Parts: sequence; C-alpha cells; structure tokens
Amino acid sequence: MTGKISCLIVDDEEPAHEVLKFLISKLSWLTYAGSCYNALEALEMIPEVKPDIIFLDVNMPELSGLDLLNIVHAPDAHVIMTTAYPEYAVDGFTFDVTAFLLKPVGFDRFLKAVTKVRRLIGDSHLAHERGRPLPETGTSEMAERQQAPSPQIPEQRPETAQEEYMWIRADRKMYCVWFKDIYFVEGLKDYVKVYYTDGVLVTLASMAAMTTRLPSPTFVRTHRSYIVNRNMIKMIEGNMVTMLNGMKVSIAVSPTRDEVLRQLTER
Repeated sequence: MTGKISCLIVDDEEPAHEVLKFLISKLSWLTYAGSCYNALEALEMIPEVKPDIIFLDVNMPELSGLDLLNIVHAPDAHVIMTTAYPEYAVDGFTFDVTAFLLKPVGFDRFLKAVTKVRRLIGDSHLAHERGRPLPETGTSEMAERQQAPSPQIPEQRPETAQEEYMWIRADRKMYCVWFKDIYFVEGLKDYVKVYYTDGVLVTLASMAAMTTRLPSPTFVRTHRSYIVNRNMIKMIEGNMVTMLNGMKVSIAVSPTRDEVLRQLTER
C-alpha cells in the first residue's frame, strides 16, 4: 500500500478533536482530513472528503453516531468508534465498525486500532492487484467484508423495483424487507421495531432515520413512536388505528391530528 491513510474526526467535544489530532500527527502514515462537530456536518463532509478512517463519537446532539452509520453511505471508510460509555461497544459492532476506543483514548489502543485499519487496507489493495478475492484466513471483519455478496434483488422480484424495499440489520443478519409487507414501525428510544408479514425485526435506528427511509405518502407518522403503512390499515376509530395484523397504534392528540387523518385516508 502506498500513500497516507486519511482520518476524519466526528465528535461534538473540542478536547476529543485535539487528542485525536495529536495522536494522528505522531504517525507518519496517517493524515488529518478534517473535523465535524455533529453528525449533520459529517453527512455532508464524508462524501466530499472520502476518508479512509472515521473517528466517530457515539453521543452527539440531534443525531448520534449510530444514527449517522444508519444513514451515511461510505463503503470504503473504516469506522473507529470513540465514546466514554463501554456499553455502546456491542451496538457499534452491530454496524461492523473496525474498532472501538474507550475515552480517554491512549496511544497504545489508538495505535492498535489504526494499525488494524492499515492492515485491512493493505490486504484489500493486494487482493485487488491479484484480481482475486481475499483468502478466508485473516480477520473476521475483513473476511465478512470481502466475501459477503453485494445485496441482490430476489430473483422472483423484477429488477426495476429498486425503490420498493430496504435492507434492515437485525440479529447480525441483513434482511430484505419490502415496503408493501410492512405494517408499521414502532420507536423504542435508540431502537425501532419493524412489524411486517414475516414477523418483527428489532434494529438500531432512530425514528427520524426511518422516516427518511420509508416512502411517502405510503408511510405516515401518526405519533412520535409510530410510522404506519396506510395500505395495511383495517380500521380507524377515534385516535386508534387497527392494522391488518390486528395490532393497534395511536394517533397523537395534537393540532396536526386532522392532517394525519387526511394523510391516512386520502386516495
């Protein structure tokens, strides 16, 4: 591998930026590519900078680091999560992050994390030059990255239906869920439950992120905790919506209630 590995820092606290910039400067094969102080800035900067490494904080205002991972498309970036809360480690690895650093970040653990990225990038370049996939030996993360097939539309579905489904990560698997099969989505703090014809999927995401992924006007947010597929509604009675699967969801009692009802029932 030739060239330096570029690093982008995404954190809402200035001291974290200063520490990471100092650590980056200590290694000649790393280069500082910029800083973002919230996830919204990162959404714009990541496609522009195309960093090799994203040092990503978990707890940030408006959108968390985990929310960002659920939205941003950066297939070539290695994410190193940074946080003061070790309980987020499991959540981070749900997104196949490359490494996890607990604050305050020490040089020994920093070096181990970035060296891992350097090795993975080097292996990827070597495999590309040889024109063959990576062998099965090596780190499990890289094996999964290199051997996992690109998401394909099921053969029985027409290839033109590119916008009719989404991929949902749950139980360390990726599920292809068709929008028409979803009854409703329920928000549970940092997670959401997706109720669909094959059961229920629990995935790490925010309701805001799900709102952007689900197509309008088919899906309507009836409550801070619910997004409903209006094509799956059986009955509306008062502020309760009964779905075709028999489950009930709420319509928020608010000034927007009439507008929500209009969106649910308009043809």
